[in-house]
Amino acid sequence: MFIGSKMKIHFIGIGGIGTSALARLLLSGGNEVSGSDISDSTLLEELRREGVKIFVGEPSGNNIPKGTEKVIYTVAVEESNVESQRAKELGVALQTYPQALGELSKNYFTLAVTGSHGKSTTTSMLALMMIKAGLDPTVIVGTKLKEFHGSNFRKGSGKYLVIEADDFNRSFLNYTPQVAVATNVDAEHLDTYGNIEGVVQGFNEYLRQLPEESVAILNKENKYTERIKDGVKAEILYFETPKESWRMQIPGKFNQLNAEAAWLAAEIVGVTMEQAKNAVSEYKGAWRRMERLSPKENNFDGKTFFSDYGHHPTEVSATLGALKEANPKKLLTVIYQPHQVRRLTELFSEFTEAFDSADQIILMPVYKVVGRDPEEGRTSEELCEALKKRGLSVDFSPDIKSTLDRLTGEVVVFMGAGSIDQQVRGYFKSELLPV
Repeated sequence: MFIGSKMKIHFIGIGGIGTSALARLLLSGGNEVSGSDISDSTLLEELRREGVKIFVGEPSGNNIPKGTEKVIYTVAVEESNVESQRAKELGVALQTYPQALGELSKNYFTLAVTGSHGKSTTTSMLALMMIKAGLDPTVIVGTKLKEFHGSNFRKGSGKYLVIEADDFNRSFLNYTPQVAVATNVDAEHLDTYGNIEGVVQGFNEYLRQLPEESVAILNKENKYTERIKDGVKAEILYFETPKESWRMQIPGKFNQLNAEAAWLAAEIVGVTMEQAKNAVSEYKGAWRRMERLSPKENNFDGKTFFSDYGHHPTEVSATLGALKEANPKKLLTVIYQPHQVRRLTELFSEFTEAFDSADQIILMPVYKVVGRDPEEGRTSEELCEALKKRGLSVDFSPDIKSTLDRLTGEVVVFMGAGSIDQQVRGYFKSELLPV
């Protein structure tokens, strides 16, 4: 299915970073693609320009075009969704995004990158190494890349497919790649796994389903690696902090690990060290990963701005540490929007220790995820008080606009996985990606 056939395919939740990339891949293969989403976004504007028919607003059975042969939906969509119900009434085949990607991946030699953190950067580096080697891979990644002309998808003509394999909702169980990279394991997506024990079991289940001829590339420095490899039949390789640092334009010790993981995977398919080094040295980062911004109106003299997707305490701490290490003599301000009441509540103590590298902290209200969050839980105001008790300079602000005249730092990072970036783009533009 998909390869070599021309189908009429509809996506529910097409504005997601994964679903939009798959939509682009199917569109590039000559399929007729449509999609719907609750709210409009830059991604949807891009898809419209590329020829995808988009419906925005509350779900409706009328959104499914006549003659649709397959409906693909994001795992965030509930079974009660009226569009998926209408598809069932029409007898249209239904698949989740990971199911559809898993089916498609069987047509390729697939390299998949998963992990609690670092998936997008490692996937990007791996893809660029392979491109530099002339392997011409098809790529689906959970961010936008300058090298892909601002897209999260690249159409290749080679036999290789590089994908970001999400651990949320156990999506990665739909994939059996020839090369499987696991960047790390941490207490993330606890609404899926319950606790760290569940996370470890989930990763172990994914790796155990790999056939003997596959290769699993694991983080030697992660404390859960020994447990996730238990019973794995595939060949296992390990990466660790390199003795000789990779020359790169993005900061952070964690990015050295990401590059090393990407290199081990790339080497398997014939990339040389020289090609890998060249790819990494030219890589300038990705959308929402310490992405450099510039003000639309030049009224912030002497300040450097970034947008970052970090939403887990491990990511917050690592990113702030990397920015401080790269700018040791400059004051660092972080404007942070917690993502999910559940995550803030379950990892509250870890969050209180995640901001120590910042000189100024401004917290925004928690971004609540519909259908995934409890009614009650920890708040940004409570985190603000906890950080004050640690002696940190912290304040609360309802939105981006009200924070802009309070910034004291020379390096400023807007951080979070919710609506914060959309607010930021009203005042700033990317220095990395095309407008």
